Amino acid sequence: MTTAHPPKSILKKYPSSSSSDKYKTIQERNLEVALYHANLIQRRKDIELEILLALESLIDYPLSPPTIPSPASRPSPSDIATFRSHLTHFTPSDYDALIHERNINQKCGYALCPQPLARDAVGGEFRILGIGGRAKDFRVVKREALERWCAEGKGESCKRRAMWVRVQLEECPAWERGERGGGIGSEIELLDEGRREEEAAEDVLMEGMGRMKIEGGGSKVEEKEKERRELALERGEKGLGMGAQKGLVEVNVLEKEVSGRMVSAPCLADEELSGRLEHLALEGYTSRFEGQQRRMVEMARGGEEMDADADGPDTDWKF
Repeated sequence: MTTAHPPKSILKKYPSSSSSDKYKTIQERNLEVALYHANLIQRRKDIELEILLALESLIDYPLSPPTIPSPASRPSPSDIATFRSHLTHFTPSDYDALIHERNINQKCGYALCPQPLARDAVGGEFRILGIGGRAKDFRVVKREALERWCAEGKGESCKRRAMWVRVQLEECPAWERGERGGGIGSEIELLDEGRREEEAAEDVLMEGMGRMKIEGGGSKVEEKEKERRELALERGEKGLGMGAQKGLVEVNVLEKEVSGRMVSAPCLADEELSGRLEHLALEGYTSRFEGQQRRMVEMARGGEEMDADADGPDTDWKF
């Protein structure tokens, strides 16, 4: 007689309640969530403190003394390095706060510019710009928007440098960037650095063209300047003159030469005038302006004769 074997289940076996992997209690899970959020809050506080300290440091920038007429275009390498490191956690709103704090201290809004803030002595809340150039440059701006920069280039030079840095900052707060870390502070490019690279590339190109050029008139300086202008025109830039920058052209006004003879007014005959005024005919009748003009002249002459008689001795009372 065969022994009966119990049937085997083909379903997946789950661990019993006595397994070593026990579920965490509610208190333990709540503790983990609380610690996670506490770490996030502490990280945010630490980053905000770093931003505040960086902002306080950048108010006194640049630290190196200026050595050239336009120090904002060529700051010292040490100032550039520390400036980039301070902007690691910055957002555009933090950068705007930096500009505002520097303006309060009577400094240009661009952190690498040592020049003082330019103030307009003229009163009023608004200013009109672009009235001397093209119509597309005309705009009305608030006075406080112009008084955020130094006097170099009427404030446009440092404004472009500052906005060039601002657009490279991240909108997302530093404590929410995750694996990206602090940001791209070390990768920020200054506006004048790009220009210097372009100028260096142009110099190398023009030197190569000068070596390839066999013959040509004029000195090397004139040839180099001419080639620089040609390259600028190929890129679509304006001329180097002040008039070209403002969209103006040079105009020479000459006085017209007038001959000594008297010029008579044009006069049309009745037939010619009537022929040209056929569109003014009303039921076949056209006004004859020449006849009316002649009568007005005769009336004017008659009035002058009457005035001349009136100027003579009054003899109406004599008999």
